[in-house]
Amino acid sequence: MNTVRTVILDTSAILHSRDLRPLMAMGRLVTTNYVINELKDVRAAVVPAVLNIDVYDVSAKEVALARRNHHLPKLLSDTDVSLIILAMRFRDEKPVVITDDSLLIKFLRKLGIEYLVVFLRKY
Repeated sequence: MNTVRTVILDTSAILHSRDLRPLMAMGRLVTTNYVINELKDVRAAVVPAVLNIDVYDVSAKEVALARRNHHLPKLLSDTDVSLIILAMRFRDEKPVVITDDSLLIKFLRKLGIEYLVVFLRKY
């Protein structure tokens, strides 16, 4: 039995965390190529290497298929959908997605995927 938790990081988990060390203590950190492509500033771009985050490739075809199969709206970005796909890949390990995206959270709930909020703005 795998005792190390799989922690799936959204872009916001990397950009909004003031101290990234607690993330490392949570378990095995993973994300997708879509998240990596969103990291534009120099500090954020080095975080995956520093934290030893495993990056999984999700194809555009997989994103389109997931949108169709799970009735995911266009309002969810391709990055958000890639995180849902990754969570489904690791579903047997009971992963947790770290995000602050309220629309993504809505669909994670709908799919029964656990999440934690880093920073959620009140509107």
